[in-house]
Amino acid sequence: MQSNYADVILDITHANVDRPFTYAVPEGLKDKIRPGMPVKLPFGNGNRVRTGYVIALHETKPEVPWEIKTILGPAEKQVSAEASLVSLALWMHEHYGCMLSQALKTVMPVKSRVKKRTTGGTAASEGTMATAAPPLNEEQQEAVRQFREDLEAGRRSTFLLFGITGSGKTEVYAEMIREVLAQGRQAILLIPEISLTFQTVRRLEGIFGERVAIIHSRLTGGERYEQFRRAAEGEADIMIGPRSAVFAPFSRLGLIVVDEEHDGAYKSDTVPRYDTREVAEKRAEIAGASVVLGSATPSVSTWDKVERGQIRLLQLKNRAVPGAR
Repeated sequence: MQSNYADVILDITHANVDRPFTYAVPEGLKDKIRPGMPVKLPFGNGNRVRTGYVIALHETKPEVPWEIKTILGPAEKQVSAEASLVSLALWMHEHYGCMLSQALKTVMPVKSRVKKRTTGGTAASEGTMATAAPPLNEEQQEAVRQFREDLEAGRRSTFLLFGITGSGKTEVYAEMIREVLAQGRQAILLIPEISLTFQTVRRLEGIFGERVAIIHSRLTGGERYEQFRRAAEGEADIMIGPRSAVFAPFSRLGLIVVDEEHDGAYKSDTVPRYDTREVAEKRAEIAGASVVLGSATPSVSTWDKVERGQIRLLQLKNRAVPGAR
């Protein structure tokens, strides 16, 4: 089905233009345009070229008293967000009261030039890869079994993995991710920056290899973009990182894990000020994915949802093998 008209949000942070504008779609773009695509377009009396983001498509011309301008073409140097991320940005705009352009820029990584490093490296490349994952104990197996049961039944669930320190939550996450990948879907593992240790990353890379993309604060803008590009182009099925990893451009998202879900670092202190746990649950809802919140000391709000039956409880009461988290 061809799209003749598109609703577009301008990449301008100003309240007067914080609304959709309708543009005609040029002939060469009608079969290619989709929600989330960044485009170049003329705007204002001087037809200054601006960047915008497509949020909706129409076949018929809207009834407006002015002439509808035409999109110039796709914007370069940016990763197009999936339609689900556009829906997420619209929800963030309404839920957190930020501008639409701010929400869209948050969910869409902007390309930066990749600078080669002369020393050091990313968390994914340092040190020696892990050995085979240790076998799961009975508690860990039971947690994975309950997750698998819902997954195979096609149920979208939210779980709290409540486990003491050393109970092996990371190993459970890994098995849950393996179950999701087996269905041809993708997974996001959120970890507070301070907890994004080489040990955890190496352990998961040792299991899943090059299918893992990783972001953290020591990456340059270009390196972060490269990780998101790998996710967008299907080179990676797993994204690991702090709160911005929740916006990984996956089209077949099946699981979001929020490790140490009680951590205050999951709340953004810059505009848009969002709670990553809320965003993760909304994104999972849009994508039909499951959510696993992990903690040894769950937040009050999460525990309240457990008691009200909104979140299913999985418990690890005993320590696992030495070295487990």
